[in-house]
Amino acid sequence: MGDARHPRVLFIGPLPPPYSGPEMGMKLFLESQLKEEFEISFLCTNVRKTNKNKGRLGIAMFFAFFRFVSLLTWKLLSHRPAVVYYPITATQVGWIGRDVWCIHLSRLFGARVVIHLRASHFRLNYEQFKPWAKRWVQAACKRVHTVVVQANYLFDQFDGLIDHDRMVCLYQAIEATEYDNPKLEAYQRNRVLMMGHLTQAKGYCDLLNAIPRVAERIPDVQFYCAGTLRKGERNVLFNQLTGERLTYEDPFECEQALLAGEYAGNYTNLGVVHDGEKLEHLRSCDIFALPSYSEGFSRAVVEAMCVGKPLVCTPVGAHREVFEDGREGKIVLPGDVDQLANAICELLENREQRDKMAAYNYQSSRERFDISVIAGQFSEIL
Repeated sequence: MGDARHPRVLFIGPLPPPYSGPEMGMKLFLESQLKEEFEISFLCTNVRKTNKNKGRLGIAMFFAFFRFVSLLTWKLLSHRPAVVYYPITATQVGWIGRDVWCIHLSRLFGARVVIHLRASHFRLNYEQFKPWAKRWVQAACKRVHTVVVQANYLFDQFDGLIDHDRMVCLYQAIEATEYDNPKLEAYQRNRVLMMGHLTQAKGYCDLLNAIPRVAERIPDVQFYCAGTLRKGERNVLFNQLTGERLTYEDPFECEQALLAGEYAGNYTNLGVVHDGEKLEHLRSCDIFALPSYSEGFSRAVVEAMCVGKPLVCTPVGAHREVFEDGREGKIVLPGDVDQLANAICELLENREQRDKMAAYNYQSSRERFDISVIAGQFSEIL
């Protein structure tokens, strides 16, 4: 099973593209100091290359299932890992289509299984699973050795499935050196940035609905949204705080309604941005907003902190545990457009408070979330 210095570990998961939290998180782990401490083998699970089609059923997913099972069996036979690390999904399709198979096959070959939940809506989704699907999930969870979640209070995601003594917390990680900002004061006033999937679940529609209210108070405000504009919700179906099912609002229709009105000039859709372009938008913005209905621990939020930006976000996922209202930024409730607009205005109008938050975020993100810190904690788990 490898010598005492380099235990064998099989990492299973996606890599960029597409560029979103799970893909970037896996890339960080594989390139971290973990590769010096473990004999790592990797199995890539990417099916879609863009965020637009992630989670959508199709013939490609059926072929991908058989390919995955074949490759996993080969990896388990050839590498003989002591531990298999696998980020799970939060949906019935994901669990039945891949997660349960990965867990059972890994255990069949004698490996301990560490699963990682990067979301905070698994419990709400699980309650809607078919009875037979619940039984499959229950059987798989009994064979898991350790569960990683992104906040301590998210242990309840597995109530009745996995005992808390088999669960650990690991916060979001980031390569802080990639987000240096030597001129924290060199930002454009009244420029609000959102990055992520431009969907209802991320609060995109709420942000668009807040623009007229902010613009009435601050006429020269500019909102910039970067990411994939996507129709439908295939993953987040509930408000994580209240447990209420989301009433679907089409992001395309919300955007067209804004563009047809008098506040079209206060909004720009940047599309998908990467690398230097993304960093430039982060550095130049005044504040960063992400009013999500559910998160595990948003990578985009940590990126904004690492560049030194105050936040306007919701207390979902790890955000509820690690952020305080008035310290990292303003905390607003999901779906409360008036509260969202007021929080944005308050930060834009109070430059001293805004700059104090920016300086705090720049320093604290490096101390709490840099990959050197998180990988060290993950090494102990493995």
